[in-house]
Amino acid sequence: MMRKPSESIIAWVVSSLALIWSGCAGLPVSPGLVENPADMVVYNARIFTSSQAQPAAEAMAVRDERIVYVGTDEGLAGFIGPQTQRINGKNRRITPGFIDNHCHVLWIGGFVYLMPPDLYACTDHAQLAAVLKRRAESDPEMPIIGGIGWRMEFVPGGVPKKEILDEIISDRPVILMSFSGQAGWMNSLAIRELERRNPVAFEELSPARDENGECTGECRHFHAINILDFYSFDELGTKVRDGFRGSIRNTLDEALSYGVTAMHDVQLYKEFLPFLIEFKESGGLDNVRIRGAYYIPPERLEDEHQLREDLMKWKQYGDAHNDPRFNMGESVKFYIDGTPDNHTAFFSKEYLNERGMLGEPVWTEEDFCRVVEIVDDLGIQACTHANGNAGIRRVVNAYEHVIHRSPDKDLRHRVEHCEFPDPLDIERMGRLGIPAAMQPVHFYGDWMVEEGVGIDRMQHYMPWRSLEKAGVRVSFGSDWCAGPNNPFYGLLISSLRMNYKGDDDWNETEKISLESGIRHWTIDSAHALHMENDIGSIEVGKFADFVMFNQDPLGINSWWFLLTHDLELGQMDRFVDMTVVGGRIVFKR
Repeated sequence: MMRKPSESIIAWVVSSLALIWSGCAGLPVSPGLVENPADMVVYNARIFTSSQAQPAAEAMAVRDERIVYVGTDEGLAGFIGPQTQRINGKNRRITPGFIDNHCHVLWIGGFVYLMPPDLYACTDHAQLAAVLKRRAESDPEMPIIGGIGWRMEFVPGGVPKKEILDEIISDRPVILMSFSGQAGWMNSLAIRELERRNPVAFEELSPARDENGECTGECRHFHAINILDFYSFDELGTKVRDGFRGSIRNTLDEALSYGVTAMHDVQLYKEFLPFLIEFKESGGLDNVRIRGAYYIPPERLEDEHQLREDLMKWKQYGDAHNDPRFNMGESVKFYIDGTPDNHTAFFSKEYLNERGMLGEPVWTEEDFCRVVEIVDDLGIQACTHANGNAGIRRVVNAYEHVIHRSPDKDLRHRVEHCEFPDPLDIERMGRLGIPAAMQPVHFYGDWMVEEGVGIDRMQHYMPWRSLEKAGVRVSFGSDWCAGPNNPFYGLLISSLRMNYKGDDDWNETEKISLESGIRHWTIDSAHALHMENDIGSIEVGKFADFVMFNQDPLGINSWWFLLTHDLELGQMDRFVDMTVVGGRIVFKR
């Protein structure tokens, strides 16, 4: 008498026949029951793994969020069960999920509800004025009129003054951040409100003053702006709070649509942290991996005891809330200088168009060395914005000091941006193991940078290949919203060294390959975030964070691509078909 087959055997047979009948060529069928099948398999793909041990593959299997197999299609046979999700790569390119080493998707991501980034699209003052007026008229209840992305060359007279904004809007505070994030511009009402509410925080913005001590409307270190220093969420209202939530969600969803699966928000404030936990617990961060850095301005060193207490609370915050998708309490953010466009980047030689101006160092050498000692003693990673060669040297000096004090630590104190390093400091960074966290889209530049710095110094701008040759671990990111969060633009610029003139006359020998660019944006960024054991490459044991493209990122610098594609901003935003985080599809076109 024949024995009745079990339900599991029937299910397996039906599943196998369905797979054969569906014509899924190249995907093998298991010869028997699979004891521990994968949750997902991907086959018939061209996988760039970012792993030196196994650079390429055509298939992978995922179980319990992690990768359990990487190899050929044939090797999948032992991983496919009745419930296994099967994804046919159709010969498309797959890479690890991109990891943004330096961005502002949480704090600025919410802040852009009050200060939208649409000023980037303005090409003159008239357009800027029209955008601001429309915003004010469309939402008369909005407590602040803001915007991000204005450029110095569009300001009448070349100097941002409060009177110019007063002519546009005078009945509500107007607060504008420049395209680089360094310069601020406010109308008279905004100056009065912010200075009255919190004079200490207002001075941290480095407001320019006239001969009578009156604020002119320009702030030279506007990167320190924290709207919660001046207004509480209660004052801003429920609409603004809800707007912050929606704005952050939109920012993260947009990043996922470009294949960015993990992000390092490098500038968080303690006043923002309760809102962030509330946002996390409501599911706002379920689809991404987020790491955060706590911002420390130089004024905080005046009370070392309080600074240490705050840093211990930052570490405890991470201990209480961290999980595989949320990582806080392990890094801090400093600025040593600003940016070349408004002459705040710190150089050893003067700007060509402003005699005697070397830039504006934010910390003295002694104070910066001291504050790095403090964070190093606490086991916290320092991430320091440094653009000019003198600023970079000041940072490397401090890092070298603490590395010699504690040579066994592996904190990976980073130089953020690292735009104009001297060859001597490149060699020191390689020897000391100091990473360079860079954002290649900034290389595009503008005439203000070239005019101020000079064509000779531009030959040493973002020397990616020299850093690589010296053994410096280079990682890539976007610096959103000072740059687009789509990695394709940065990959293209780093491989072509194409600048705002459409030229490659800023030392074309520093170009790097697209393969190197992708590794810098994946495994090298994972290393910069201390997350290389879990993400950054497609390897067995790591989380299944990966991207499937409809346009191969390894071919975007070819003549065919350049001749047949529009390279304007926004025209390369649909090249991702699927983004997967932890084995779960979080974006699908």
